[in-house]
Amino acid sequence: MGEVNKAKTHKVVMDNRNSLSMTGISKVTSIDPDLVLLVTEQGKLKIIGKNMQATNLDLDKGMLDLTGNINSMIYSGDKEGAFSIKGLFK
Repeated sequence: MGEVNKAKTHKVVMDNRNSLSMTGISKVTSIDPDLVLLVTEQGKLKIIGKNMQATNLDLDKGMLDLTGNINSMIYSGDKEGAFSIKGLFK
């Protein structure tokens, strides 16, 4: 039998908008108290909130846990390349 291409998965579990656990994280571009920028298996992800901090980060396993006040999560379809400053203000 031939090889089967398995797509890597990306999972998000949020609890009361105060904690977030994610898998399928391939790159962390920035983690600030008000803005987190990530590259996931499903595209770029921008998380906007207040007092956010990473409580667990393991890029070898593609895992990230965040705490803080999470206001929004915005995906863009492009998972290649870096975030641009212009894209932050759309």
